[in-house]
Amino acid sequence: MSLLAKQYRWLLAFALMLIITNGISTTFAASETGSNTSAPIVNQVKSFVPTIPYANNFSPTPNPDKIYFSDCGHYLSYGFLRFWQMNGKFDSFGCPVTDELTENGRTVQYFQKARMEYHPDLAGTQWETSLGLLGTELYSVASPEERANPAYQPIAALPNGDSRVYFEATKHSLGGGFQQFWNTQGGLYFFGYPISEEYPLLVGDTWVAAQDFERARLLFHPSFGVKLAELGPLAAAARKVSTQASGLDPSVMSVTKDTRIWEHWVDVNLTTFNATFMEGDTPIKTILVVSGKPGHETPVGTFAIFSRIPNEHMKGGDIGTEDYYDLYNVLYTQYFTSEGHALHYAWWRSSFGYQASHGCVNMGLDESFYAWNFLSIGSHVNIHY
Repeated sequence: MSLLAKQYRWLLAFALMLIITNGISTTFAASETGSNTSAPIVNQVKSFVPTIPYANNFSPTPNPDKIYFSDCGHYLSYGFLRFWQMNGKFDSFGCPVTDELTENGRTVQYFQKARMEYHPDLAGTQWETSLGLLGTELYSVASPEERANPAYQPIAALPNGDSRVYFEATKHSLGGGFQQFWNTQGGLYFFGYPISEEYPLLVGDTWVAAQDFERARLLFHPSFGVKLAELGPLAAAARKVSTQASGLDPSVMSVTKDTRIWEHWVDVNLTTFNATFMEGDTPIKTILVVSGKPGHETPVGTFAIFSRIPNEHMKGGDIGTEDYYDLYNVLYTQYFTSEGHALHYAWWRSSFGYQASHGCVNMGLDESFYAWNFLSIGSHVNIHY
């Protein structure tokens, strides 16, 4: 996600917090209350495979093993398809610009923004499927004039701080919006170390800020924020790899960039307090949540989202009792039972991973915003222990 998009999201959330709507004031028993000052803080789990993925005969759309992008002209299959699907799809990699091929005895595939590589010798590690060193390779074949750019010259060590970090491995630094993007969108694993400082670059008829990394190039302009440059076709051309479109095998599913191939749903594990957002049978993102406390347990079963309210007013219980609550600005509320159980932002909580709600699935701001965009009316909510 670009920095501008993130800024927009926070501005939207702030604006919604200021709105006191005249809409429905819910009186469902599942709505929320209470603080969590005595609640334990649980570290977020980064990956998770649901223990009961398809309860109550619910089965998401089967994952195809191979697809053909008709508007890209190439296939994507098996391990590379799963890696593409789990790590940002078009935002991170763009379209495939080749099919799978063998280079130096290794299976690879070029995309607009990256080259995926399969390393069987690293099976079982995060580097089994990883990204090629496109930035380093393109620098090695750059013209003398391009290599003379002062931005590529090593710089003296700098003290590390919040605004800038120095990497001794390449003797370059990283700061500002590029540093934030690098930190939040994959870091060393996706981008590698910086191999330049920031420099001006003419892209089409627009001057942008650029910085090169071992595996990528980042671009910045106020009109689009920070994004990845399309180095894949350049790297393919440097290695004389054809990007000519492939013919369609009629036995393979043909899709476009706008096709929704897999069903989006969420799996909530009440034992681990994990909510895992699923695309078909592939886990995409896992977060910690707060679930219902004893006496107000979050219901178990498979449900479907039937109502979405961006800024809800929740009210319930009897005044003067422990169960009374009256909460405004409950953002990104998605109801999945007629009793009022919902997924939503809980601004009154500072940690997650325990029981405390009145039955709803409480999330942080970033997480509830993600759920709002990932799910929709009809999306399944599968809840189990």
